[in-house]
Amino acid sequence: MDQPTADDALRRLEPLVGEWTLEAGPPGGEPWPGGGRSIFEWHPSGAHLVQHTIVALPEAPDSLSIIGCAAA
Repeated sequence: MDQPTADDALRRLEPLVGEWTLEAGPPGGEPWPGGGRSIFEWHPSGAHLVQHTIVALPEAPDSLSIIGCAAA
């Protein structure tokens, strides 16, 4: 059986690449003020997808995620 490679699995994340607007709030409630944005971009090595999220609400933390894949 053919198994996908780590590179194949990562390339499936390509639709995420770009900048996204965020809106958050409690279930069934009004959105919290400020919103935010999340940026997905490939690391220069091409081996990882990097997500950087910036939130305008001081009580909420910004975040940085590195997404990779082990060989299948």
